Amino acid sequence: MAPLRWPRHDHSHHPTASGPDGASPGSPASSGGNTVWLASYPKSGNTWFRAVFTAWQTGEAVDLNQLGTKDTSSIASSRMRIEEGLGVVSSLLTADEVEQLRPRADEVADAGFHAPHLCKVHDALFTGAGGEPIVSVAATRCALYVVRDPRDVALSYANHNQWDVARVVAEMADERHTMARSTKAPSNQVPQRLGTWSEHVTSWLDDAPFAVHVVRYEDCIANPVATFTTALRFAGFDADEASVAAAVDLTRFDRLAAQEATDGFRERPTNTGRFFRRGEAGGWRDELDPDLAATIVGDHASVMHRLGYLDDTDIAGLDSTSSNVPGGSGSPR
Repeated sequence: MAPLRWPRHDHSHHPTASGPDGASPGSPASSGGNTVWLASYPKSGNTWFRAVFTAWQTGEAVDLNQLGTKDTSSIASSRMRIEEGLGVVSSLLTADEVEQLRPRADEVADAGFHAPHLCKVHDALFTGAGGEPIVSVAATRCALYVVRDPRDVALSYANHNQWDVARVVAEMADERHTMARSTKAPSNQVPQRLGTWSEHVTSWLDDAPFAVHVVRYEDCIANPVATFTTALRFAGFDADEASVAAAVDLTRFDRLAAQEATDGFRERPTNTGRFFRRGEAGGWRDELDPDLAATIVGDHASVMHRLGYLDDTDIAGLDSTSSNVPGGSGSPR
């Protein structure tokens, strides 16, 4: 994993006393393009954000199975997006060659837009094989980074992949963790390097050469209208609270879950029971094994504290415990 090491900019992604996201409600100056990256570690709330955005745009109920088929809901790692944009057969290329071409595919896609548009991305913001970020800076307006308590992420990710939760916890602490890396028949997405959960967060919050606004899943649950409105305005969309409130109502968890139960959901893996599982913040407290929860905290304490998932008392307790363990630090491994 080779995270970016660009000079830090005074953008709103740096936490301030105003809260863990520290974001300004205003819209940033565009970095040059119109693409708004909707970035997140998997299972952090990206799909819900896209659903709210689509309902806000159309003023209508969302067809879940159309998410990912529209330009505003595409994903940067789409094999079709890369192949159609650049006229290549990606399965004939090496992983390094695909990484070098991805920013060019971003630029081709962005050229078709004359106003801000969303594009989903799960990659960590690392330096690709060509020595530039995995997403095109020239095509970028800004990024919205959706983040969620990693203890809840672990449960949702395990359900999504039908993996043992312990395996997910280990993957979240593995700097080599990569999605869609199967050596069998090519999937509809190219490989996406995630790194550890902590690396993923800090790559977007600290190393991006463009403005980044943090959207906490927990804030979307607690105060959805204000949270989504602020994010959309930051990205350059002319959003007002009344229209966003209507969109939030159209995309309530119970409505999305009911639609999935009736019509299915194309983004749900074949062997997964439900994509929309609980839709809660803090569900880990009654579902996650305490030892695994402690492992997650030990792996990611520093970033969790920064984002408000651990308070000063939690950190003090970790420091006290680790001081009794040779080499212990209570910080991410």
